[in-house]
Amino acid sequence: MKAPVSWIKEYVDTSLSVTKLAEKLSEVGIGVEAIETHENETVFDLEITPNRPDWYSIIGIAREVAALENKKILLTIPPIPKPKKTLPFTIHNNVELLEHYSGVLIDGVEPKESPAWLVKRLKQVRLRPINAIVDVTNYVMFELGIPLHAFDYDQIQGHEFFVEKARGGERFTTVDNATYTLPKDAIIIKDKNRIVDLVGIKGGLNSGISSKTKRILLQTSYDNPVLIRRASQALSLRSDASTILEKGVDKNGMMGALSRAVELILKTAGGEIASEVIDLKDELFAPWKLNVRSKRLDKILGIEISQKQVLSILENLNLSPKVIKDSIECTIPTYRNDLKIEEDLIEEVARHFGYNRFPLTLPAGTIPTIPIPYAKPYKMENIIKNLMKASGFSEIYTYSLVSEKDIEEHGINSEECLRIDNPVSREYEYLRLHLYPQLMKAFRQNKVVSKTIELFELGKVYSGRSIKEAKENYALCAISNAKSFLHMKGIFQRLYSDLGIKEEVTLDVVRITNQWVLIESVISPLFEKAIHHTSFKLIPQYPPIIEDIALVVPQSVKTGGIIEAIKKQSGLIEDVSLLDRFEDTRTFHIIYQSRERNLTTVEVSRIREKILSYLKKTLRTQLKERA
Repeated sequence: MKAPVSWIKEYVDTSLSVTKLAEKLSEVGIGVEAIETHENETVFDLEITPNRPDWYSIIGIAREVAALENKKILLTIPPIPKPKKTLPFTIHNNVELLEHYSGVLIDGVEPKESPAWLVKRLKQVRLRPINAIVDVTNYVMFELGIPLHAFDYDQIQGHEFFVEKARGGERFTTVDNATYTLPKDAIIIKDKNRIVDLVGIKGGLNSGISSKTKRILLQTSYDNPVLIRRASQALSLRSDASTILEKGVDKNGMMGALSRAVELILKTAGGEIASEVIDLKDELFAPWKLNVRSKRLDKILGIEISQKQVLSILENLNLSPKVIKDSIECTIPTYRNDLKIEEDLIEEVARHFGYNRFPLTLPAGTIPTIPIPYAKPYKMENIIKNLMKASGFSEIYTYSLVSEKDIEEHGINSEECLRIDNPVSREYEYLRLHLYPQLMKAFRQNKVVSKTIELFELGKVYSGRSIKEAKENYALCAISNAKSFLHMKGIFQRLYSDLGIKEEVTLDVVRITNQWVLIESVISPLFEKAIHHTSFKLIPQYPPIIEDIALVVPQSVKTGGIIEAIKKQSGLIEDVSLLDRFEDTRTFHIIYQSRERNLTTVEVSRIREKILSYLKKTLRTQLKERA
């Protein structure tokens, strides 16, 4: 919301500088996002929280400033003059749709150009001036936070209004000449034959103010916020009025806004009152009482604020506090719809006492050692994701919901998947059983723009034929057109190693084609087996001796078994890894290193002979002879 500082100062005599005022407003919850200049004046760009519709107005901001500085609001609204004539008009209201309706007829208006001061104010809040009558309704909406609308009285057929819900499917053209198909239950006003207003959102072109308008119906109403919101969303049509009304405005503010608009229209567009004031409501919207207990206030805030200071804060907020025994009774004005329970009053005291004045304390209690249900394994996730990224893969996120087509296309039985009873569309009907269908889809899409594609996803998969049987697991899936199957499996093996798991790698899905290698593994069961502590070793100060040994190995012998056998031959073997594989030959990269002294070639030669002898005897493996 845009709020010109000079406009705020029309209603409260603040002595604060612009920057100090912005700081103070931010402290009490009105976020000043930026301080701008429009029409040669300073304008605040404010972030308003949805629970405070009264702040969607200049007067609402001024009230907060007045409360901060212990001052009064400087605005007096004169009553609507008595009519000099009476034009016929009837409205058939529906109080379930419009709880409070106020209106009046004005004759002899001239919709001319607005005066300079009014044009300037509208431009400062990013509104386009139209004519004096429309401009006044917009001005008062921003001033008091109550939307109004003016109709051309002579365009109202039968001079009669009916407030109804739309059946759905009706066509309606707004004042800005855009046509919409109305959703069911949108609030509308009809004259004898036509829809003339999409209430709270946009007026109709067929009854809008034009240069030929001589007589107007000026109205304001409290509209059902839920229906306004639903209609606005269904039409993807938002206006300043709907933004305010959907949050619920002051039910008792209609007459004040109508009186203010009448005052300004008579000054800027002329005319005279031509009807009694219409004021329809089924109940009186009176202020309500709310108590705050002193002990409760101190307990919730964690500090003790003197009763005198609490009373001063509540008085400045126009809450008329009275001490009654051990509590303070407040009278809540109707524009404060957010004050419903005792804790709301406590928050008001805290806001204006100043959150920055509360003492800094550390939270009490002990650090939990048992993970809560459904705790996300962030540590495990980071280990997995860092390894995959270090291995050259890029992470992707895909939807947990998939279509039946996606399932059947990959040979998965849809009966094994959990189906959503009320899916938003057929594209998101089933909970995924595997990650690989969407990973393959992403691979194909990226293949158009890149030759080398290496993707992975760490996400949840869901199994079971019903909710009672449903199981949720984490799975890891990777796809690459640059790595071999053994390389991919090695990455998964390294992952197990980094997690401290000694078990053999379990691969649930392997797909090897001429386009890619794909591996998927359910890894939730591994989280419980993972070793959570990390051990560190000092960096050796003595250099290693490194050599590669090419061995002729029978097809049935596993590489992992050879690596373990080599490591067992000496404590001076720091690391062993597979360097290359070709036909029946496997080349191993061996690092010899002592943490106490320099190794000699003689020592390494003895260890090598021991390795070769052991491998030949136990695994029928021998050294590859040079050609």
